[in-house]
Amino acid sequence: MSADAVKKIIDPFLTHGICKDEAEALKMLAKDYVRRQVSKYHERVEHFRSFYQMSVEDFAKQVAALCQGTETIPVLSHLNKQQQILQAEDDLEEWQAAEQFLARWQAVEADLPNAPAA
Repeated sequence: MSADAVKKIIDPFLTHGICKDEAEALKMLAKDYVRRQVSKYHERVEHFRSFYQMSVEDFAKQVAALCQGTETIPVLSHLNKQQQILQAEDDLEEWQAAEQFLARWQAVEADLPNAPAA
């Protein structure tokens, strides 16, 4: 993105007195975006935790046991075995990705207060 494009995005915040300078506007926008990303991935992780009533690590073990035929996943019992495996593997992949993105966005969130404002 060019400096002109960034200036066009930031100018309204300065013109209307919301921010005192470009650095404050950028930091405000960054913090807001990061907060929304953290919230998005936190909600996704919590959905899986609540649905499966366990941690992602425990779920990964259950999926492995399901694939080996030694265990079932109670909340997926309405599906046949092949459908259970496909659903569980898809959910595990999505859940693990959500956990990774949540951790990354939380790290960015933790680093943002340290970013210089000017």
